[in-house]
Amino acid sequence: DGAIQSDGSYSRVGWVFRDYQDIILAVDNRRLVPQNDPPTIEALTIYYGMLCGKRLGYHILIMESDAGVIFDAINNSSSCNATYGNIIDDIRELKLGFEACFVRYISEEDNNLTYTIAFLAKNLLWNVYDKMFCLSFYVMHNFLY
Repeated sequence: DGAIQSDGSYSRVGWVFRDYQDIILAVDNRRLVPQNDPPTIEALTIYYGMLCGKRLGYHILIMESDAGVIFDAINNSSSCNATYGNIIDDIRELKLGFEACFVRYISEEDNNLTYTIAFLAKNLLWNVYDKMFCLSFYVMHNFLY
């Protein structure tokens, strides 16, 4: 999920990797300066999340987004002429490097857990491997039980 700082100074993107049983495997986030418009932030969220998944060695990704315009742009085979069109092209190209890679739309309400985890992750100063264990433990004991 992506978010824009209220004072407009920067944006932040965060993502969560879960397995088929919804067990959290990893989380990560990135601060982006300068701030971008919301659709661009959502596209960058997917792009950087895919790069992280590739770096972690995942071969199959199912990406979920509550940004319908980005979902449509990625899944549409025609050229995207929006300001974020180059990011859409990069996402489409990166998808080819996975055994399977899908983007599916989810409602904002269904995206709540991912938003919460990304929000928590932005306040942590650990590297991604520490976050995989520590944040999973934190979420399991504070949100899921």
